[in-house]
Amino acid sequence: MRCLNDMGEFGFIDRLARIIPSTPTVIEGIGDDCAVLRVGERLVLVSTDMFIEDVHFRREGVSPRDIGWKAASACLSDIAAMGGAPMYCLTSLACSGDETAVFLEEIYRGMLSAMSRFGVVIVGGDTTRSSRGIIIDVIAVGEAIGGHFLRRRGAKVGDVLVVTGALGGSSAGLHALTHGISCEELVQAHMYPNPRILEGQWLCAHDSIHAMIDISDGLCQDAGHLAKAVRLGMDLHPERLPVTPALEKYCAEHGLDPVHLMLTGGEDYELLFAADAKTVEKTMEAFHHEFRLPTTVIGAVTDEWTGVRVNGQVPSLGGFDHFKPQDPGAS
Repeated sequence: MRCLNDMGEFGFIDRLARIIPSTPTVIEGIGDDCAVLRVGERLVLVSTDMFIEDVHFRREGVSPRDIGWKAASACLSDIAAMGGAPMYCLTSLACSGDETAVFLEEIYRGMLSAMSRFGVVIVGGDTTRSSRGIIIDVIAVGEAIGGHFLRRRGAKVGDVLVVTGALGGSSAGLHALTHGISCEELVQAHMYPNPRILEGQWLCAHDSIHAMIDISDGLCQDAGHLAKAVRLGMDLHPERLPVTPALEKYCAEHGLDPVHLMLTGGEDYELLFAADAKTVEKTMEAFHHEFRLPTTVIGAVTDEWTGVRVNGQVPSLGGFDHFKPQDPGAS
């Protein structure tokens, strides 16, 4: 009998999807960034993320507000990935009971800071005891604007793959925290991600964008989700990825490969989308004019194979999976 360490996080999700029933009001169920539910005339987006001490965060080197900000931002990013508008959150907290009320309040203040930028409010939740460490569960509820949303499913042969912003900073920031290295810019990138809510809405409103996902588990892994959804291939060209000066300097000083971190490091929460190759330059120009955020064409969609390759070659490593052994070089 196979255990989770054998099948991995996503293999287990696939297994669950086969046994969990659906209803006609479920427009999109298990397998995308959010569930899409029809409620009257509206399409409601719902997503949930757990944030567990010593798995997703450590208390050393960060403040409780940092912890709260990241927990909220990770869940809001799922709404961004589908081009939706977040409205409400439910937050549940498990802790040992030894924490001070002020410490826990600061976690909530961090969550509120992340949410308030988008008019999101906390409307409820739960509290309970944990036998080991803090566990935060955030459920985000949003709406598909005008009934439109972007799925992972939708990429077409000939599309190009585009990413917003820069990658690898969060993974390098985690490395700095883990090893007690001072690097404020990268630690900030790790603890204070910015969910691309407005950017996702803008992209969703353009017919030339065919599919989208946020980069939470690493570029290779998340590009693989786009590929799996349509049973096509994704060819990534890492030499095109922009390397920030902070990432380049940090990797040079500590013997890390920035390309490896950009391909496999997770929690950057940038957007990866498949776009019509014929109009992508015009779309990127308009996007940059609107947000002053860089975008980069970093790959293409093909029917020559299924899954993800890097410059046509099968990568040795994919990305983050909670139930698979992780590459120590990226931790």
